[in-house]
Amino acid sequence: MKKPAIMTFGRIAKAYLAERIVSKHYAENVERISLRCCEVSVKRVNEYLRTISSEKASTTVRAERTILLTLYRYAFETGMIDEAPRGVMKIKARKSPTKAWTVEQLRGLIAATKAHDGKRLRSGADLGKFLRCWVLLAYECGARFGDVMSFTREHLDGDTLSWTQSKTGDPLVRPLTPACLTAIDEMLAVSPDGRILGWVCKRRMAMRHMRILLDSVGMGGSSKWLRRSGATHCEMEKPGAGRLHLGHRSPALFEQAYCDWSQLRQRTPKTPALV
Repeated sequence: MKKPAIMTFGRIAKAYLAERIVSKHYAENVERISLRCCEVSVKRVNEYLRTISSEKASTTVRAERTILLTLYRYAFETGMIDEAPRGVMKIKARKSPTKAWTVEQLRGLIAATKAHDGKRLRSGADLGKFLRCWVLLAYECGARFGDVMSFTREHLDGDTLSWTQSKTGDPLVRPLTPACLTAIDEMLAVSPDGRILGWVCKRRMAMRHMRILLDSVGMGGSSKWLRRSGATHCEMEKPGAGRLHLGHRSPALFEQAYCDWSQLRQRTPKTPALV
């Protein structure tokens, strides 16, 4: 009698993604994690989570657990497997305080992009202008990397940028400063397809160039900090503005994961000293 084939997360992921419209980055994440875990069983999932717990941050491990459980439940509900995902170990995430760049640091970062002016990438784009536009645009609109790289001239209307978030499906409109609009115009002037930034290079190469720029001025963090920095600075100007800047539905998400409270305390109203 032929032994039944072992069900794998890779097979489940293909079926799961085929039924959904998701961002390219999320799909790649699902496919990568499903191939790493491979066999579908509670025992295997727990072994996988224990292994990566010694290599990755608890927040990352919990995120991977969520993806595996999503695939597991999908397979059970659609009849691909008979075993429900019961007994998968829980992961307690330990979050460090959120850090964001200050306004002064960001001004220094923009100034540092000028050192790369005139350097041509394979696409023909000017590296300095690309980095400068990326920093200004991502900071001012608060969009995620995938959305920032997908923006085209069609998203512009005068001095505002309008788009629908790929993750939530919610529409957002953000005003842009003259400096940001100038940087956008410079990129669009040589864009071969109407995209502002996405035509320049692939994600990995973009991250490499950003890392070199950050290291040149001694700044930690990554391009993700542009989003949280903009939100933190909006919150400093007006309570509640940080969540709105990011388009979050839940106020708690901004407060827990995107707000640099060490900067916010400089502007937060406080009671007068009684003693």
